[in-house]
Amino acid sequence: MPWLTLVCRLITRSYCQIELHTRLSCRPEFICRMDGEDRKRHCWECRRRCLVCDFTRPGCKRCSASGTACPGYSDVKPPRLRWLQPGKVKSRKVQKFKPGPKSDEKTETNNNSSSTPTESASTGEVAEGVCYPGTTAIPRRFEPRTEICALAQAVGYFNTCIYQDLIPVQGLGPNSAIYTISPSQLEGGIVFPDYVRLSLVCMTLSHRVNRTRSDHDTYEQSGLLAETFYRYRGIIIRSLNEDINVESKRTSDAVLAGIISLLLADAQQGPSPHWRIHLEGVHRLITLRGGIHFLARLESLEALLLCFVSVAVIGNTTSQATDLVMAPWHFSELDFILSQYGSKLFPPQMCPPLLFAEIIRINYLRHMWATIITTRPKIAETITHSHEEDESELRQEAYGILSRIQTFHPAEWVSLKPPSAKHDWMLLGEIYQSAVAIYCISSLQSLSILPLAEPLRSSCAAHAERLHGFLVEALASPRIKRFMLWPLVMLGMSLEAVYSITKVHGFVAEELVELSRHLGSYAPLTAKGMLERFWASGGGVGMSWDECFDQPYVFATQIAVDISRISPPT
Repeated sequence: MPWLTLVCRLITRSYCQIELHTRLSCRPEFICRMDGEDRKRHCWECRRRCLVCDFTRPGCKRCSASGTACPGYSDVKPPRLRWLQPGKVKSRKVQKFKPGPKSDEKTETNNNSSSTPTESASTGEVAEGVCYPGTTAIPRRFEPRTEICALAQAVGYFNTCIYQDLIPVQGLGPNSAIYTISPSQLEGGIVFPDYVRLSLVCMTLSHRVNRTRSDHDTYEQSGLLAETFYRYRGIIIRSLNEDINVESKRTSDAVLAGIISLLLADAQQGPSPHWRIHLEGVHRLITLRGGIHFLARLESLEALLLCFVSVAVIGNTTSQATDLVMAPWHFSELDFILSQYGSKLFPPQMCPPLLFAEIIRINYLRHMWATIITTRPKIAETITHSHEEDESELRQEAYGILSRIQTFHPAEWVSLKPPSAKHDWMLLGEIYQSAVAIYCISSLQSLSILPLAEPLRSSCAAHAERLHGFLVEALASPRIKRFMLWPLVMLGMSLEAVYSITKVHGFVAEELVELSRHLGSYAPLTAKGMLERFWASGGGVGMSWDECFDQPYVFATQIAVDISRISPPT
């Protein structure tokens, strides 16, 4: 009958609509769009098990009766993680890459086991998401199916690999920025935007890539990790753009943390010019929020601001004088920077604050001289008396800077450090004194601010010889090895005055390769490539400092910044 057929069709259509509505209602994004707080919502566990929840708060009785901790009714789906005891790792057989019979056996190992990580890896048994201290072993398969999975793997890698590398640094003194990531911190990080929580994923992926780059056995895996890194980097950038376009969020602490984390990721992954764009973006946001003087009062932003200043200052040393970023601003805020960070146990880049101040002055001097030369009349007869006075003042300031560097006494700085690590701190002071002296003489001579006089060339050669000897000792120390990138670059740039060019060539190149693996960073390899081009062109003979840099470079060793005190945007 036609009327019966019509009724059946209407019933079928209504059922399909109900089924579609039921499926959509189980999705978090649909639930989050529901208006009104009184609307009842199933807890996440009942929803997962397709059961009817009794809506009891804070936890439903159905979960309690089944012995399950009720995950609650929040808008954000909680992670389903199971934390293992410290030192214990769940492992499995990897069948895809090793032929043999299948096995479903699961084993559990700990630090007291007789088998070593290397032995386990050789049998095809690898820990999921774990890199053991002192090894380069990584999972054969890195396939994070969800962001929560990727974040959990990143936390496991950080705690078992990166943190272990940072433990020796604590021998220099107590450092609150070095810690393991706890389960509660991971769970708390879920509420942050993608550009904050996924920065840890990018950092660990970058570290893995650079740890395994030279290992032929894991070359293919390294490429897959790099591909995954750039995929998450794209997610971070899109997430940042979304919040920057929202007026109430663009100046939040979380956005600042996200941009600086992206800055460090780009600086460590390769010779990317984007780090300058990130710096300028952070500078604008700081200005919008009232300036650095106002933000420095907030303890939650202390680590972010210190990282922002140090990366910009160090980056200017390896950039052309006509392309320095914020050099006048650093100089105008010099007293404030010293008062704010000069008394810290761990100074920026581990450089003594007084020498860090001289780097800022040298950068400003280079900027001012480049400005004068650019605006200087081409015809000699039209040069005014004021131009000559400006140049004379800059030359006097250059000699004053060099004099303060030469008379710096590392022992006075070390007297404020923990007695148990005074030798390491003394070595750091000696290294940075010679490295800053080389930067001062070489960069200012190339601009003709300082003359090409024999006493200055001899002084530069002496500092290069001292720096070479100090670096040999420092690079053998697990406490301070990771801070030697910039001094190594300065030694490589001083070769026109070095006593044995061939010897230093080999030393710098070899140590930069090893430092890249030790840090899990591509920045040392970027420095190696830049220096080799510099050496091939004559090694400094007849070349100016600025001609060595085809683009702005930053050789900072910091791979992450402490954001544990940052609050999520509202």
